[in-house]
Amino acid sequence: MKKRLCGGIDVGSERHHVIIMDHKEKILYDREIEQKYSDFHEAIEEFRKIETKEKVTIEFAMEGKNGYGCPFDRLLIENRFRLYNVDNLKLRRFKDVFGAEWRNDRRDAKMIAKMLQLREHVDKGKEKAFIEVTKMPSVNEKLKILSRYQQSLINEKTRMQNRLRKRIQEVCPDVLEYGNTNSKKLLRLLIKYPDFSKYKKLTMESLLKIKMIGKKQASLMIDGLRDIQCFEEMAETYKTIISSGARRVLELKEEIEMLDSKLEDLGERSPEVKRLISMAGIGTKLSSRLVGEIGDIHRFEREDQLAVYCGVACIDDNSGKSKKTRVVYKANRICKATMIKIAGCTIKSVPESKVYYEKKRAEGKKHNHALRCLARQLIKVIFKLLKEDRDYVMKEEVKKAA
Repeated sequence: MKKRLCGGIDVGSERHHVIIMDHKEKILYDREIEQKYSDFHEAIEEFRKIETKEKVTIEFAMEGKNGYGCPFDRLLIENRFRLYNVDNLKLRRFKDVFGAEWRNDRRDAKMIAKMLQLREHVDKGKEKAFIEVTKMPSVNEKLKILSRYQQSLINEKTRMQNRLRKRIQEVCPDVLEYGNTNSKKLLRLLIKYPDFSKYKKLTMESLLKIKMIGKKQASLMIDGLRDIQCFEEMAETYKTIISSGARRVLELKEEIEMLDSKLEDLGERSPEVKRLISMAGIGTKLSSRLVGEIGDIHRFEREDQLAVYCGVACIDDNSGKSKKTRVVYKANRICKATMIKIAGCTIKSVPESKVYYEKKRAEGKKHNHALRCLARQLIKVIFKLLKEDRDYVMKEEVKKAA
């Protein structure tokens, strides 16, 4: 068995600091690598030379894969280097052991390499400090990229809607009676007519020119819009802000819907998505988002690890006589939101899910807490389906088959 060297990578937005050391903590490589392909390929060649010279294999660890670590992490895996993702909380605690008042990228890379040397010891228990990063199926990686981009657009849309609503309330709150800032009908009205002081002159013909407003709706809206009250002195000033805000919210909504269709198309080509949609109440869209974030199910040894990653497991927070639990704060937020939505969907279509939810509500748990409890139970099913690569089978169907 070949000896191994440990490499620590401190990831940055413009450059990464890489340190490789042997078991005696002798540093064999210490360099900053620019965020460009030429530097990546040059560094990989240097790693190969070290392996040949020292007759060893090199393993690397970094604090976070993807993000700024991409595409360096992908190139390392493609070139058959073992790469681990180190738990940031455990790394911080490890750094505290070797406490110092100063810190820099070089020291952070050295601490990661030092901790990687002890992987066999720190990973003996159930809780793992290192998770090996493997090459994700191409479809799943595309799903992850698209779902994360879509989530960033959803967050931006929420912020823009809140700002737009605030501006409308400042000058003409009555117009919100015709829809909220998520309504395409209201958004198109605001884009076409952002100056509320001109609403007295609105006609049926002008309203009918707005997409999504038909004759019936126009006849119901016209009198109210003509009589609408606003802060006329400031209407002209707010006109540009409201028009720009409404246009941006509408653009974001349409882009999010376009990504929805792309996620569904990609999801239909993913074997894992096909497994999940065999469960009642789970559609292609939600399955695609979840599979994209989970990636390779085999990186999770147990279903409780997947539950922690998805943010639907509670962990013990005991001290002395105090016995309590708390939620996981370092969970994947997209996974958590997706699992809560899946739980909500199964309540409507799966009788067992509805019974379990109502049981938790009867115990005094609030709606969100009960959904999280249900999501935790669903994780057991999802883990088993993906691990065993099979479709979901209802109990009644199993009995019939027997």
